[in-house]
Amino acid sequence: MERAGRFLFIAVGLLLAFFVLPRFMGGSSERQPLAADPLAAPSARPPERFCDLWGPNFHARLSTRSATLTQAELLPAKYRKKDKAIDLSTTPDYEPRRQLRFSWRNPAAGVKEPDWLVPTDLLDFEIRSGSKDRCEFVYKGERSEIVERFETTKLPYEILVTTTIQNLADRPLKHALTVHTDAWRTDREQHAGWFQVSPLITHVECVGSDGTANRKRIEDFGASHFKDFPRSNLSPGDWFEAPGRPALAAVSNAYFSHAIVPLAAPVNPVCQLQVEERWDASKYRSRSEDKEHGGAMFRARLAYPARELAPGQTDTVRVLGYVGPKERRVLEEAGGGGSRMIEIIDLGIFSAIAKVLVAFLLKVHSVVPNWGIAIIVLTITARVLMFPLTLPSIRQMIRMRELKPEMDALNEKFKDDAQKKGLAQMELWRKHNVNPLKGCLPQLASMPVWFALYTTLQTAVELYNIPFLWFPDLSESDPLFILPFVIGGTNFLQQKMMPMQGDPTQQKMMLYLMPGMFIVMMLFLPSGLGVYMFTNGVLGILQQQAVEWHARRALATSK
Repeated sequence: MERAGRFLFIAVGLLLAFFVLPRFMGGSSERQPLAADPLAAPSARPPERFCDLWGPNFHARLSTRSATLTQAELLPAKYRKKDKAIDLSTTPDYEPRRQLRFSWRNPAAGVKEPDWLVPTDLLDFEIRSGSKDRCEFVYKGERSEIVERFETTKLPYEILVTTTIQNLADRPLKHALTVHTDAWRTDREQHAGWFQVSPLITHVECVGSDGTANRKRIEDFGASHFKDFPRSNLSPGDWFEAPGRPALAAVSNAYFSHAIVPLAAPVNPVCQLQVEERWDASKYRSRSEDKEHGGAMFRARLAYPARELAPGQTDTVRVLGYVGPKERRVLEEAGGGGSRMIEIIDLGIFSAIAKVLVAFLLKVHSVVPNWGIAIIVLTITARVLMFPLTLPSIRQMIRMRELKPEMDALNEKFKDDAQKKGLAQMELWRKHNVNPLKGCLPQLASMPVWFALYTTLQTAVELYNIPFLWFPDLSESDPLFILPFVIGGTNFLQQKMMPMQGDPTQQKMMLYLMPGMFIVMMLFLPSGLGVYMFTNGVLGILQQQAVEWHARRALATSK
């Protein structure tokens, strides 16, 4: 039991390291070796105009400046905060980093300036036509004409983009297309506090046609990491390039995603990722020092090989843009059901188990349309299925309690000799066929299920802005701080019911430390997770009481 106590202390230490240490880890002052941004706007530009798209569940606004997305509001009441629709466009005022931006001049392609089809990437389009479900933009220069058509589909949060570029010159010219989606997040937005995970923590990802996901976070783009990014005719060496043919490129956080799906083109693209650190370098040495404005630009793009067009020749490229919540049923249907969009939900290393739990949770909710009750049913089901693994632990606990008077006698007899006390305890356990590890190992075997359940609830946008009992939002912490103390109380009861062995000071620490840890953690974790932890704790107590009642009854019958 002392070993188990030490193991528990190590687990607590790891938990503290996971939640607390990131608060004190500063970023490096070394600048990322990013290539100079070649984008430059024309000196004289016409006034900016807009075209609005109204799709199922969203409103998008598109600008004549580079024919880009400047607003993406989610219309369902579920995605309104303080009576205001959530806008997933985070870069409306910075044209070079807007969503669904088509860039025709990839510098890595090595094309000479006179041979480009377009003079710059920041082009001024005109609105050729516009309606609530379709916007068409046109750019016409001396060398080329570009037509970009944005259309809604019958599915939520989708924008179908078809772009055509034509060579108007009298000689062959080239383009090297990249299609971008970017998001800006400050460090303040992504850093929530002690024992709290911000839902705005953002990452970039490539999902391959085989379903393999490459996810990268800001720590994967430190200055030293760029030496591993190869140079090619699609990247100057400052982008991570995922192997294989891409199914999509995306910028995502816990609940929402901007994704680009390649549909049709003369050549196949690759998926490239980058996280660009930004801070006020005139005042601060590193991003972490700039508490006010420090942050990162999260970038994902599809990069196509360079193409040469003969006079009068055209190229057509079609992509699907998804700007919306990571709702599982919506993602499964996105792009007609074959887009691999569902893979943008990161279910962690136990994803195979988590997918089963998700399917069951959705099934329960289809029968009982209340997410709080669905979580309770899921927890009860998981606890019942895991009961055969829990039973040996409870039985060992009962036997340890029966031996407590003899263990106390050994502690007193060998209080000054830890080695002899340990040997005596082992002999006592052997004599009565007690093995503490025999009860712990089955519990360890069930841990992947509980980790998968935790991840399932942590990433469930279905809980976003959903009230239950006194919680206004299952994806946020309990505003009244009632549930954390209730969970702490149930954990205290569980600790009290366990047979305490070893040093009395250690016993007292374990009795009060673990419930205290649960209280502090649950002060900030989502209420949905709290409902699961409370239900799980109550079921653990009931199961233990039921087994003990059965054991006492069996003992009485045998007498």
